[in-house]
Amino acid sequence: MSKSPGPALLDSAKKAERRVWKRFPIYTEVQCQTNEKGQPPRSALVLNISRGGLKLVSAHRMEAGSLVRIGAAGAASLSARIVHVAPEEGGMWSMGCAFTPKLSEDQLRDWIQRGKKADR
Repeated sequence: MSKSPGPALLDSAKKAERRVWKRFPIYTEVQCQTNEKGQPPRSALVLNISRGGLKLVSAHRMEAGSLVRIGAAGAASLSARIVHVAPEEGGMWSMGCAFTPKLSEDQLRDWIQRGKKADR
């Protein structure tokens, strides 16, 4: 007689890795401008990036679902949608963003190189 999977197993399956693109760690300061009227650009730090999206950390909370332009010095700005927001230690906010459209290999390489230069 076969048993059905328990709740813990079902929960872990739901939390399984769903990312399509490999993520690369970078530490790049950026300015983010949301599509919300009257909101000034917000400073943030990009912690990782892939062709599909990036992770931002900022003292400024931006709403899930917001469209955002992300720019760094000397780089073309990127368009993304904030897909999830979570509190971090010290009053900071973590935001996962999905690019619209996805990055090309060249765009991704440029951002990774920029992140390496910022580490020096």
